[in-house]
Amino acid sequence: MNKDTGIGSQQAFYNSHTKRLIVCLDALAAIEGIDVDTYHMLTEKLASHTFNILVVGQFNRGKTTLINALIGEAILPMGVIPLTSVVTILSFSDTPATKVCFQAGHCVETTPECLGDYVTEKGNPGNVKGVQEVVVSYPSPWLRDGVRLVDTPGIGSVYQHNTDVAYRYLPEADAVILLLSADQPVSQAECDFLRDVRQYADRIFFLLNKADHLTDDELQDALCFASTAIAEAIGQEPFILPASARLALDGKLAGSQDLLDRSRLPSFFTALNSFLLKDKWEVLVNSVTRNMQRLISQARLSVEVELKSLAAPLEELDAKIRAFDVKKREVEVARDEYGVLLTAEAKKLQLQVEEELAFFKKELQQRISAAVETVYSENSTMSSRALSAHLEQYVATAVRREFDIWRTAEDEKMAGEFERLCTRFSARINETVDELFRFSAALFAIPYVSVRAEPLQNSLSDFYYKFWSEPGSMKLFTSSLLLALPKFIGDSVLVKKMQEYAVDCVEVQSGRLRHDFAQRIEKGVRSFNREMMSKLEVTASGIESAMAKGAEQRQGDEHEAEMRSSAIRARLGKLGEISNEIALTSGELPDLNGVA
Repeated sequence: MNKDTGIGSQQAFYNSHTKRLIVCLDALAAIEGIDVDTYHMLTEKLASHTFNILVVGQFNRGKTTLINALIGEAILPMGVIPLTSVVTILSFSDTPATKVCFQAGHCVETTPECLGDYVTEKGNPGNVKGVQEVVVSYPSPWLRDGVRLVDTPGIGSVYQHNTDVAYRYLPEADAVILLLSADQPVSQAECDFLRDVRQYADRIFFLLNKADHLTDDELQDALCFASTAIAEAIGQEPFILPASARLALDGKLAGSQDLLDRSRLPSFFTALNSFLLKDKWEVLVNSVTRNMQRLISQARLSVEVELKSLAAPLEELDAKIRAFDVKKREVEVARDEYGVLLTAEAKKLQLQVEEELAFFKKELQQRISAAVETVYSENSTMSSRALSAHLEQYVATAVRREFDIWRTAEDEKMAGEFERLCTRFSARINETVDELFRFSAALFAIPYVSVRAEPLQNSLSDFYYKFWSEPGSMKLFTSSLLLALPKFIGDSVLVKKMQEYAVDCVEVQSGRLRHDFAQRIEKGVRSFNREMMSKLEVTASGIESAMAKGAEQRQGDEHEAEMRSSAIRARLGKLGEISNEIALTSGELPDLNGVA
């Protein structure tokens, strides 16, 4: 049992249910006529399920110390140096490993001792190394069963890009730990953060760290003050747990239960895991269960259509086949109309990206141009050659950083918009599929109940665009004309040329991003459209095949027809058994509504 986290028997219970559902899915896959694509998606959904626990807070609140305390080892760098705009993700592995993944798509192995070279402002200022994320794998019981801890840069630090990264990762979180500090009042940045993400309020755990720095009376005052400030920000009374991440880490490292108890973190572990079990596992199991029952309901109808076809007079069966063919053509017309509408909606999404990119480009060009003058003023005593190199490096770094931040935020936004678009059209396609099943059921007088289930997720895949960084014209300029001019004249020309270079650099990046977003949306639409059209075609062909098999057997040997009927009834029996097992598994889910 995982004593530290309190997952224990409840986690094992849900893992057992997940395994039972996978067994049911495998049994379904062995039955003739089952939608294989849906089987694979449901299996992947169960097998790859993770808990993303996002740890956020202002700089120097003790986030990294808390994560190290949860893990039980000082594996992440701690200190007074702010993190850069890079997240560190901790996940389970039997063997410790540290991997740095870059925006260009490649990854390199490193050691925990070298993490500071990638995740701190000192080692990687402004993320000039282009790090996407750092993944630390570790054999901690806390990370078992799909739990992932995500360490984010501090909000409200002197580096705005740190705050931006923390905001962007919020939608990925299954739970959020907001770390406050007992020795400092709740800041305006933290209140602003909470106002902006109040839609996640029921997912946020408030932890008042460094509680060991205060007396009991002082701690109560700090809790009262923090509670009042947060209540004003989110409009509801928060539940704040006092804790000491440092004591907890020291207790883990020293094997001291006394230090752990004094840290007050064990009660937090229990509360967090109860929340995760109640919120995430129930949603996962219920979602997969409904999709499985929908799959069974549709498979059962196809099987019963074949069974009815075996018993129907040939003339009557021919009439039913003709009627179904007419209905199928109606569905194909609706399918083509859906495709046109989907393409039109995707075009709107693409135009939205272009409008937002154009606004960002114009604003950034103005801002970078003004910043060039400021940087020049601050470094005007440099030689012309050194000043030119410094300004050129500033422009390239600033433009890269700004576009990386914008692209990541826009990518997340467009992924959400695309997913919502696909969800809407998935619902339409599912309704059309149900209409085809209902028609077939009525045609053969077969009882049919449509099982409602949310569409399985569709999203845009990640991408990386190549940053344009070959300002040959600037180097040619600085190597000839500039150095021949008096410095006061050359500097004036240099600033103007550097501003033009900045505007050009922003223009090129905008063009690259506009093209890349358009390509991804178009590719995503084509893929989704093929998937949806395939679903309709599989449904129609499955029912047609069932009728055709019945007609074929009716024309053959009577003994063979009877054997076929027995085999069909056996399939129906197997589907019933699997359905009952799924219902039993779902019915055994505990009522966790009372768990804090």
